[in-house]
Amino acid sequence: MDIESFVRERRPRWGRLEQLLDEAERVPDRSFDPNKIQELVRSYRQACSDLNHARSLTADPVLLERLNLLTGRGYRYVYRNTRRQGLREALIALFFREIPQTFRQESLRVGVAAGAMVLGAVFGFVTVLVNPHHARDLIPAVFFAESPKQRVERIEKGEERITGVEEAASFSTMLFTHNIKVSFLAFSLGALTLVGGAWILFYNGVLLGAVAAQYFQDGVGTFFVAWVGPHGALELPAIIFSGAAGLRAGQALLMPGHRSIASSLRQALPRVRPMLLGTAAILVLAGLIEGSFSQFSAKTIPYSFKIAVAAALFILLLAYLFVGRGTWSSRAR
Repeated sequence: MDIESFVRERRPRWGRLEQLLDEAERVPDRSFDPNKIQELVRSYRQACSDLNHARSLTADPVLLERLNLLTGRGYRYVYRNTRRQGLREALIALFFREIPQTFRQESLRVGVAAGAMVLGAVFGFVTVLVNPHHARDLIPAVFFAESPKQRVERIEKGEERITGVEEAASFSTMLFTHNIKVSFLAFSLGALTLVGGAWILFYNGVLLGAVAAQYFQDGVGTFFVAWVGPHGALELPAIIFSGAAGLRAGQALLMPGHRSIASSLRQALPRVRPMLLGTAAILVLAGLIEGSFSQFSAKTIPYSFKIAVAAALFILLLAYLFVGRGTWSSRAR
């Protein structure tokens, strides 16, 4: 390749690196888009390679000086702080910037995943409400050991299932393990097939809607909302979020467009990672609530209070993830 062709071909990415460096130097690190940071690092490495190549093609001092200055700026930015980020700083950056920022960026896929589950829930609820006999076609047999009304009477008349911290912790661990399995299934099916991820969300929605219809038909709908609501306000969104992360990964894997699959996956990873970490944290909290607070009957905690807590948790979760760009990151500074 002659020097003219080399410069003509490489000049646009040198300009892009200069643009990224200008932008990075104007804003605080925490406000700079992680995707742009990755692009900057890639562009810097390409510029270093171009500098070595240029030295083999020409001795033009103007060109070599420009590339030396550009790679020097890139080096100073990329390696400006080599100390390890402290755990506290890393967690603050993750939970107050990366996770909410990523969910806002991926709100469309979250909406698609939520739509699949809500559609399934409506289908299951209406199907059983119209014809109760369909419940046995949609719900596992274990749910028919007793009627919803009988179960509520047994719980309300018996002793509380959770009587100590040790029992709550043990039960929470079991529930957390189950929720992780469901979330991992939603993610993996979405990542590998796209359609499978949407289907598993729809199917879980059908189960939820069908069971809810049984309780409402038996006149104990308030119990169902109070029993499922506190942990469901976090658990169900977490499953949706893992499905949305799977859709993001699946699009990168199955529909990379003009990029290679490897390049497409590398671009998707910075968004998939915070979504999965956020989902894991939400599932831990949901498991703790389900293993303790959710298990108390009206003898200990009024249903109205449990439903109010469920509503508050759901609103706070949505506000944290989707309301107000930069609100949380500014609080973390």
